[in-house]
Amino acid sequence: MNAGLGAISLVLNEGADHPGPLAGATFVVKENIDVAGRVSTNGHPQWASTHAPARVNAAVVDRLLDAGARLVGKTHMDEMAYSLMGANPHFGAPINPAAPERHPGGSSSGSAVAVAAGLVNFAIGTDTAGSCRAPAAFCGIFGFRSSHGAAPMDGVVPLAPSLDVIGWFARDVARMIEVGDVLLPRDGDHGGFEEAVLLADAFSNVGASFAGAAAPAIDMLKTGRWREGRLDEDFFKTALAHFRNLQAHEAWASHGAWITSEHPHFGKGVEERFAFASAVTLDQKKAAEAFREETRGRIDALLGEQGFLVMPTAPFRSPLLNESEEQLDVRRYQMMRLFLIASYFSLPQISLPLPTTDAPVGLSFVGRRGSDRQLLALAQRFCAKMKKA
Repeated sequence: MNAGLGAISLVLNEGADHPGPLAGATFVVKENIDVAGRVSTNGHPQWASTHAPARVNAAVVDRLLDAGARLVGKTHMDEMAYSLMGANPHFGAPINPAAPERHPGGSSSGSAVAVAAGLVNFAIGTDTAGSCRAPAAFCGIFGFRSSHGAAPMDGVVPLAPSLDVIGWFARDVARMIEVGDVLLPRDGDHGGFEEAVLLADAFSNVGASFAGAAAPAIDMLKTGRWREGRLDEDFFKTALAHFRNLQAHEAWASHGAWITSEHPHFGKGVEERFAFASAVTLDQKKAAEAFREETRGRIDALLGEQGFLVMPTAPFRSPLLNESEEQLDVRRYQMMRLFLIASYFSLPQISLPLPTTDAPVGLSFVGRRGSDRQLLALAQRFCAKMKKA
């Protein structure tokens, strides 16, 4: 396997050839997902040196192997899964095959790059606050964040457990559905998707490259039932502050003891985020949870009975590799405003690559919690319509 793109951290050959829905397919998993006999590095060499090899596979790995797929590697990631750009000061950044001069997106950077480069048929990542959605959009592939609790997290290194989920990548939506058939439970009592809800706030500040690429897709959506939805700036400002506190408090609960005892060196950005996390109080976490419960009804009302949100995955192309840390912080804030909707409220989201002659951009559909399979099927129907248009 060609690991020259910096996506693959460890080459493997796990699984036997046998019949199953994924027979013959190859996949990789992110370095925070356990493979028996291997240390999950969690994107940090000191984590790797202070943790024992996994005794068993993560539950998602076993499910995929049992379905006939072959595990051929583990992939690089942002350190501790606490970033969105794909840069890792210890292991480097995987090269974005669609735009080598730009960031690949993170923290599931290696998994997205492995798929975009054609190294594997699909890849597994994790998504806490956009870690599958950002690299999918930046690398020009399909990326999915499952509903919270839909796919098993056993054997996955946590970051913020009330937000962490399994996600995956592929170059075509049919493969996304095949993986979902193996990993997802049956959808709950949901009436299906009949109405596109275009989130006006999310489209208000998109770059010209996104607007041009998205125009045909938006026009197609408007040939069916659609309406405009809005959340307003006060919601985003308040929600983002609470979301940040919730993620940080849980991240410190997950890793604070290890950080305190081992004094690891973190790269810029991650170091500041863990410093912030160490100071978030239990009262701030409780306030964040209370805000989520208070506003959940607003999100439900926005979706309606049969609606799905439509918004940019990220409102711009991937940042250039030479952008400053200050510029990247602004970009991260702009993305987090959009990512928090699915993350905070436990919703599934799929990022669809848009045709473009420039660096990739992605359009997202977001559904009600537990509508994962129907959301994937919706994406397949939509992509088929776009091909016929």
